[in-house]
Amino acid sequence: MSKGGGSTQTSTTSIDPDVKAAYMGNLGYAQEVANQLGPQQFAGYNPQYAAGEAQIEQAAMGGAGMQNLDTAADLTRAGAGYVPREVGASQAAIQSYMNPYTQEVINTGLSDLEKARQAAIQQTGQQAMQAKAFGGSRQGVAEALTNQQYGTQAGNMIANLRSQGYTQALNAAQQAALANQAAGMQGAQFRMGAASQLGGLGQQQTAGQYQAGGALMNLGGARQQFAQQQMDAERNLNLQRLSLMQGAIGLNPANLGGTSQTPVYRNAASGALGGAMAGNMMFPGGIGAVGGGLLGLFS
Repeated sequence: MSKGGGSTQTSTTSIDPDVKAAYMGNLGYAQEVANQLGPQQFAGYNPQYAAGEAQIEQAAMGGAGMQNLDTAADLTRAGAGYVPREVGASQAAIQSYMNPYTQEVINTGLSDLEKARQAAIQQTGQQAMQAKAFGGSRQGVAEALTNQQYGTQAGNMIANLRSQGYTQALNAAQQAALANQAAGMQGAQFRMGAASQLGGLGQQQTAGQYQAGGALMNLGGARQQFAQQQMDAERNLNLQRLSLMQGAIGLNPANLGGTSQTPVYRNAASGALGGAMAGNMMFPGGIGAVGGGLLGLFS
């Protein structure tokens, strides 16, 4: 005989005490780690990195390479601005090349002419005495002609010697000017060549300093990265431990325990029908069925 109506069913489950204790300990440790976790630290520049940076800065602002480049630029400007001297000779330059013995040669020549003049005058006097015309006008005319010829020869000699000396001095001064001009051109070309070589050397020096500085910075960066990894590892040690603990027991167990109620429902019509059928079997006739149905309905 079935009963009709509704009711509730209560079931209680509980977690393993050891698992719950481990979970609560894990939760407490996580809170402790979170409260004690310090700020993120960053490794500073090490001496190698700082040295490389300083070397690159020095090379860019005024290192040996840049100084050589500046010197090369100065030499290039000097060579490009060179103006050859005009080939010429001033009076002062000509006088500096005059033969200092010219006057002695002139004096010697004049002395020789004077001796020749005196000899000619003496010869004229002797001829006048032989002609018994000594002291006469013919003798005076002959001596005058002799003196005139001497003066002409002396003047020509002096002029020729001085002209030769001047011409030689002029040629020497002009040759010296040409030599100075050629030397100046060679000097300008030499400065231009030196400027080119020095400029290339300056570029190589600057590039080498940059490369060396970059190598130092790379070395310092690698050491800085290693130091950062050490700092991160020290900071994250407790986090790694907590991760292992979480993997072992989990932060969320499957069931923490508790109580739940489940309602139980019964079909009244089915109860009445079942009761009627049972009553009819026990007491054939309508009275048994009616009585069984009523009992099944209110059970």
